[in-house]
Amino acid sequence: MSKRDVPRFHLHTSLPARKPRGHKLVIRLARGSKASSLAETGHLNAKVVRNRRSNPDRQRRQRELWRWSLLWLIIVSVVGSMVVGGTLLLTRLPPPANCQRISPLSTDSERLYCAQLAAQSGEFEQLLNAIAIVQYWSPNHSLYPQAQQLLREWSERVLQFARETLNQGNYTDALKMAMQIPVSSPLYPEAQAQIATWKQERIEAQAIVSQVQDALKVQNWQQAAKLISQLSRFNDQYWSVSRYDTLTQQLAAEKQAWTQLQEARDLAQSNQLAKIEQAIALAAKVDPNSYIKAQAQSDLSNWSRTLLKIAATRFQNQEYQGVIEVAQGIPINTSLYQEAQDWLRLGQAGKLVQQNTILAFIDALTAVRQLDDNSPVQPLTAAQAIQWEAQLQDRLQLRLAQMTASFEQRPLLQMAIDQATLITPDRPQRIEAQTHIAQWRKQIQHIDDRNTLRTAQQLAAGGTIDQLNAAVTQARKIEPGQPLRPEAQTSITQWNRQIETLEDQPILDLARAFAQRRDLIAAISTANQIRPGRMLYAEAQSAIAQWVAQIQTAQDRPILEAAAALAAQGRFDAAIATAAQITPERALYQQAQAAISQWQFQQNGG
Repeated sequence: MSKRDVPRFHLHTSLPARKPRGHKLVIRLARGSKASSLAETGHLNAKVVRNRRSNPDRQRRQRELWRWSLLWLIIVSVVGSMVVGGTLLLTRLPPPANCQRISPLSTDSERLYCAQLAAQSGEFEQLLNAIAIVQYWSPNHSLYPQAQQLLREWSERVLQFARETLNQGNYTDALKMAMQIPVSSPLYPEAQAQIATWKQERIEAQAIVSQVQDALKVQNWQQAAKLISQLSRFNDQYWSVSRYDTLTQQLAAEKQAWTQLQEARDLAQSNQLAKIEQAIALAAKVDPNSYIKAQAQSDLSNWSRTLLKIAATRFQNQEYQGVIEVAQGIPINTSLYQEAQDWLRLGQAGKLVQQNTILAFIDALTAVRQLDDNSPVQPLTAAQAIQWEAQLQDRLQLRLAQMTASFEQRPLLQMAIDQATLITPDRPQRIEAQTHIAQWRKQIQHIDDRNTLRTAQQLAAGGTIDQLNAAVTQARKIEPGQPLRPEAQTSITQWNRQIETLEDQPILDLARAFAQRRDLIAAISTANQIRPGRMLYAEAQSAIAQWVAQIQTAQDRPILEAAAALAAQGRFDAAIATAAQITPERALYQQAQAAISQWQFQQNGG
């Protein structure tokens, strides 16, 4: 390392005055090798030792100089520290007061600081607390100017709170707020003037509002509108804006309510049920806060009473569904609503009764028994309940009879009839009971007739004339109009035919026997004994016709043969005249006519 690379440190020390020349101690430190550093250090130490040995007095004087220099340095340092500390104490602000621990012993500056801090929240109570701290400070107080400036600011905020409260319609609270501004506040005169203005405007505005309400009560819309417009001249927003808008809306609502009521009255004048129901529905929509509502309520009561009279008439006519519909048309905000609900329950109970079942009667009675004893419908309900209870008893009696008759046995059917007969003629179920009685009697008659017909069938099974006649006599016991009468008549007809067959068959057999013996006249005479309408009459007549044809054929065959012989001789006129002797009712008539036609053709040269 060169000498230029070694840093130099110069230590200057002052020598006593008698030796003006000082000595400079130069120490060179090399950054190079360790050996060089040690060599230089050793050289320096050797040089210092030589100096110390050579000059002991000089060393003693240097030590004393160092002691005095160190003493003065300590003194200067202490004084400088005190000066700096004092300067900082004078220029630094005092530490902020702890407002959570403020006490009567706290300084006014601390109180003022805490008041400012509290007022910064903007809350009304905090503003009052801040005002309370400074309102009694005298003009001689050192912080009075600053406190007055803050008091004005805080009072202005309090007064603004009061104005906002008044605009919201809370007059009493607004006055209380404004009166919180103390006399010591610079804003006190303004606050008192504002309070006086509010009071005066309130008196005047309340008088106007009262007059508006009087005009609305008598439907004097023009006067009400004129009075409402006067509120716009007030400076207070509560009267000129809020109350003005409110009254304007009230005027519009009153007009609308009046229009609705007039429309409802026009509908109700027709006295038609549908129109009255529409009128009630329209009048029920009238604003409940309007003065028109009282008139609407009166009309609603009258129209509702009309509907209830209609409901009563329908109930008497047992038009229970109509009762329900009418009762449902009465709105809840009328004095007759509860009575309408009672009619509704009564109509529903009547509709249940129309089902004519035991369960329906029980449900109906349960419903009407829930009605209040003080209800106007109660007398009718009590009478109706008695009637329905009687109907229920009859229904139970009839139900028992029906169960008895369901076995379809003659003794049980008779027992059912006896049970149903207990329902007297004045009871509502009497008609139904009589219907069942008639049905059960028919069932009994059917059972009796079935037994009678079964006996007749058993008699007819023998097949003899006497047995068949007995069966017919037995079957004729089933009188006309009875269910088995047609079946009995069919059996009787069948059995009569059997009887006729048994009676006429020997006659027909005899006639056929005569015919076999060629005694056709006797055969015909015997067969004619079978009268018309008898079972074998048609068969007998058929046999007679055959036998008559045989006789006629035997009688007319010679005539036809004679005519044929004449025709063979060319005597067509004689042949035709001879064949014409056979009349139309004769058996060979058709054959004779055919021959005549042929001969006439031949005669004409055909």
